[in-house]
Amino acid sequence: MSKKFLSSITAIGNCKTVIVYCLTVIVYCLTFIGLAACSNIDESDRLVPVGSVVPSDTTDISDATDSIYDAPVAAVPRRVLIEDYTGQRCANCPDATENIHQLQQIYGNLLVPVAIQSDYMGISEKDGGLANELGNTYFNSLNFTPKVKPAVQVSRFYGDVLTSNTDVTFYVENVVPMPTPIDVRVKAGLHEGGSQLADIDVKVICTDEGGSVSGKLQVWVTEDSIVAPQDYLNGRHISDYVHNHVLRATANGTWGEPVSVGGMADMREFHYTAELPTAWKPQNLAIVA
Repeated sequence: MSKKFLSSITAIGNCKTVIVYCLTVIVYCLTFIGLAACSNIDESDRLVPVGSVVPSDTTDISDATDSIYDAPVAAVPRRVLIEDYTGQRCANCPDATENIHQLQQIYGNLLVPVAIQSDYMGISEKDGGLANELGNTYFNSLNFTPKVKPAVQVSRFYGDVLTSNTDVTFYVENVVPMPTPIDVRVKAGLHEGGSQLADIDVKVICTDEGGSVSGKLQVWVTEDSIVAPQDYLNGRHISDYVHNHVLRATANGTWGEPVSVGGMADMREFHYTAELPTAWKPQNLAIVA
């Protein structure tokens, strides 16, 4: 099973800026599973594909030049996706999250964590919590029994679901040095005028002269600095716990869309228009692809 992970960039935008992390996850011959967390988003509030009605008086930033998005093709380091299946009633989950944070201190932006909230050991959105049906779908799709939390996947390596910090650390140490023949670049920004309408551009590039990759491209919006309750060890309950990397929505469907590239500099480009709910804070948002 081949899994490819790629480069990190900063997004551009007019007026406001959306922070962007570019992480390529291509699962060869498999469907790439997207992630979700935080609030339950009505269909009317989810990301709107290009082709939907867009106000005519806004400025499209998709043609703006970006130094990284438009840079020449070159070899890139692997980015490691960490899928952190967590819950507000999971007392052990903050310890797993802290372990991931410590790994980030070592590997920096080579690691891209995404927190996935679901009803199991969580609090449903309808009850004022962070778990939603999208998170339930992803958690229930995991192939392990009995299902427990915390549960972590590191770059989908062999499809393994990890339940100990020691295993997570071991997998990260081994996946980081692996080469990747794919570069995925992202730029995103909000329209002028204080609107919550965002443009997201994604470019998938092959960096292998004789290689090719086929799989699914998944594009998500995550948010940091969400203050919400969290159970903790020894019966503690933290009312103002800060939840980071929680996935708000997917830009291109629950399971992504097909993409194939082959040969040096072969590329595919994708564009999305996103209607962001006003409750989301643009300065805390990130794009993960």
